Amino acid sequence: MAVRIAQAAVHLPTTFRVNKIPRADLYFLGQLRNYQSCTLLSARSAFRNGEFLGKGSSQQQEPARLSTVGSAETAEISHKATGKNKKVEEIRVRFAPSPTGNLHVGGARTALFNYLFAKSKGGRFILRIEDTDIERSTRESEEMILHDLQWLGLEWDEGPLIEGDFGPYRQSERNSKYQQYANQLLANGHAYRCFCTDEELEAMREEARILNLPPKYTGKWARASQIEVDSELLKGTPFTYRFRVAQEGSLKIEDLIRGEVSWPLDTLGDFIIMRSNGQPVYNFCVAVDDATMGISHVIRAEEHLPNTLRQALIYQVPSSL
Repeated sequence: MAVRIAQAAVHLPTTFRVNKIPRADLYFLGQLRNYQSCTLLSARSAFRNGEFLGKGSSQQQEPARLSTVGSAETAEISHKATGKNKKVEEIRVRFAPSPTGNLHVGGARTALFNYLFAKSKGGRFILRIEDTDIERSTRESEEMILHDLQWLGLEWDEGPLIEGDFGPYRQSERNSKYQQYANQLLANGHAYRCFCTDEELEAMREEARILNLPPKYTGKWARASQIEVDSELLKGTPFTYRFRVAQEGSLKIEDLIRGEVSWPLDTLGDFIIMRSNGQPVYNFCVAVDDATMGISHVIRAEEHLPNTLRQALIYQVPSSL
């Protein structure tokens, strides 16, 4: 089943407020860049005593603003159907930190908006630990992140310590699922094994640099015969899985704030989804996890918008997720 995607980038100004809550008489002053604990605690208290964005208030109040201008900091919201494995009607959002250090201000800000959006819609706030960076991820960092989120009052409905029907919630514990879907893509021809060496890949990058072109894979093993592939497998040559990308046309998504956003496909090249050591690549993990966990909306930093291209291509493969 192809997955329909609508993408939105919502620019969140550095300073904003939630309307006055009648029963609590609280303002949410969003000076998150100063990381004032009262900011997030006030948001938590306001939400528990009223409705997000001031709905239900009998007083005339200035609405909280989600502006497309005036701030370098942004958050991206994407909405997609969930695919055939887990059909979920409710609102499900996720905060997905990498446990490579302490929770920082931007992460707390992203978690806050996921939490508020989920609760304002009667949905669920999922915490997913993206720990596929084996060298840098530590359980100590994960524990600190969990502690900080709990201290901020951003309690999750599913995730570590609170298991649900869509777990496990650590990517390091989901490798069999990633391998399953990578094999499906391989079987239906949307992915292939690439046996290129590091030296060959570096030569491709150097050639692109000389020609003043964006670096991309030239597709050497995309055209290989089964005999050639079997020969390398018999020799035990390491290989990656690459996702096939059309070399013409463009991918278009409808951004709820920006309008139509598109990327030309001929600049991308076939990209890796599984490394030679058997570890999945970030964008593949995210695509699989969001689909199989029934995530309905994604709220994340705007720097992830370019990642949407690869994720959307994976989502759109018929019967893959």
